[in-house]
Amino acid sequence: MIDLHCHVLPGIDDGPATLEEALDLARDAHAAGIRTLAATPHVDWGHPANDSRRIARAVDELQSELDDAEIAIRVVPGGELGVTRAVDLPDDELRALTLGGGPWLLLECPLSPALATGFVAAARSLAVRGHRLLLAHPERSPALQRDPSALADLVAGGMLAQVTAGALVGRFGRAARQTALDMVAAGVIHVAASDAHGTARGPSLRDELEQAGLGPLAPWLTKEAPAAILAGRPLPPRPEAAPPGAAPQPASLTIAITMPARTAMTIATCIQIRKGDIGS
Repeated sequence: MIDLHCHVLPGIDDGPATLEEALDLARDAHAAGIRTLAATPHVDWGHPANDSRRIARAVDELQSELDDAEIAIRVVPGGELGVTRAVDLPDDELRALTLGGGPWLLLECPLSPALATGFVAAARSLAVRGHRLLLAHPERSPALQRDPSALADLVAGGMLAQVTAGALVGRFGRAARQTALDMVAAGVIHVAASDAHGTARGPSLRDELEQAGLGPLAPWLTKEAPAAILAGRPLPPRPEAAPPGAAPQPASLTIAITMPARTAMTIATCIQIRKGDIGS
């Protein structure tokens, strides 16, 4: 699997503080079936030293340590961009902060009401500048919980959205869980990622998707769509899946019977017969 949102770089933000903690996180990711991690440290005003050069250097250093420790994880660079910092960065720097060197930026949906004002307009301004945006954890944004149609509008305008796997099973509260499930059901979620910050909030994807009843979508959300995003290819078609928690519907058979009319009329009778009510 591919995890497109992971705070794995040590000592650079609120992820692992030390190299050993970063290696432990990577070991947990490998045990969970993840083979590619996008290192996405915060790039915002709270972490002013984080830029594309620092992140690229940290990725190279961590990859070397992973190889030495024989942890079969590939780390690719990226960043989780705060919107107020992103709009202030030059286009060349934004292009250097894309996920794995592809065309997509990971833009953080605001987690506080204070940052929500102007988010939609700012995201659209980045798109107008030619940047393709993957929106991080919209289900946890109070503004988008109140107005999920705003996310639908952004997706209709060409953006993609990433749900946090843990939100699907209630790790961020009931509101985030319900919003996450509703967004998946509405077809406006394209990626599931861990947003891991360490072993206490670790990298896990498949278990959460299975628990949320989204097993049939798991390969698309964790492999196929993320691979296309990294490669800059169009996303493959989303597979059909029943809404989370939906009960399977009994199969039905429709038989059309045409009866000859005595008065130049044809009577068409459609009978719904439940499969199993008639013999073979």
